[in-house]
Amino acid sequence: MLSRSEVEAVAVKAITEVLEEEGETAPRLSGNSTLTGLGVSSLVFARVAIELEDELGVDPFKEGPGEEAAQRTVDDLVDTYVRALAESGPR
Repeated sequence: MLSRSEVEAVAVKAITEVLEEEGETAPRLSGNSTLTGLGVSSLVFARVAIELEDELGVDPFKEGPGEEAAQRTVDDLVDTYVRALAESGPR
């Protein structure tokens, strides 16, 4: 299983890449960076979630809308994926 720091590295990379594809200059990200402050709209969030699902092999948002709204910071997003990985068991 991936460590929290490995999940964070994957998330930061995904956020940075998607923002740059959208023509945004991705600032230096930290755990307490707010997603809206970074310019992560709902469309960008969906693209980031797709990238993370591809990289990490889990989709913590598959149960439907709601959980996405709790994603306020990079740390929130990382913690959500760490929990989903733990719940999915060994890969």
